[in-house]
Amino acid sequence: MLFNVKRKLLKVTYFLIGISIVLFIIFSNFFKGLSVDFIGVPNKAISSIVESFNNLFVYLQDKKSLLEENKSLKKQIEILKLENQKNFYLEKENEALKKMLDFKNYYGFSHVLVGKVIGFSPDNWVDGFFIDLGKKENIKEGDLVVAGGYLIGIVKVVGQNFSEVMSVNDKNFKITVRTRKTGEICFYNGLDYKKGVLKYVRPEQDIRFSDVVETTVINSSNPEGIPIGIVRKISTKEGEFFREIEIETFYYPYSLNYVLVIPR
Repeated sequence: MLFNVKRKLLKVTYFLIGISIVLFIIFSNFFKGLSVDFIGVPNKAISSIVESFNNLFVYLQDKKSLLEENKSLKKQIEILKLENQKNFYLEKENEALKKMLDFKNYYGFSHVLVGKVIGFSPDNWVDGFFIDLGKKENIKEGDLVVAGGYLIGIVKVVGQNFSEVMSVNDKNFKITVRTRKTGEICFYNGLDYKKGVLKYVRPEQDIRFSDVVETTVINSSNPEGIPIGIVRKISTKEGEFFREIEIETFYYPYSLNYVLVIPR
């Protein structure tokens, strides 16, 4: 009887031990999984934060690179613009110099000087300008100054390296001229911007609207046939002996760059 009880107790003990082992294994794996999850959550968060910082750093680096590249490209564009502008001005200068050469050949001048305009009269730039030619180049007062094939002035004051030119618009500019179509001899006097007048024109003189007024050798050592302007207005006031003739000159200071000086 006692043996049977012991035997049953032993079976129960073994059973409980078995159950305990099984439970220990089950709960051990469960808590192990919990511990892994517990550790994994913050690790994942940290990993996400690190990845975000890496992405931000890459973004900032890329943005900086793009900004630097953009700045470099803008600089290159500005340089190209300047080069294009320089080429444009060189083409303009070449065209102007070719016209000057054509003018020299057309009139058969043996000696002319090319001068660069370096400034305008401080009082009124319509009245005159300065060029980079002077006594060193044998420039003299009274030398004619031409641009674009037109007479635009006369040398007024000569320095060692520079000279002042009086424009055909200046009220003190005076020269003997003729009309191209009819050959009438007149006396030209500057008046104002783009304007001059023919003085002492008699009623019987054949002066026509739109006729070109040009230089003449009569009573002058100047070369003939250089245009000064065009007849734009003819009027006769009652009781006056002479007619009023208004001339539109070819002198245009706003784009003046190079000029030809024709020595007397």
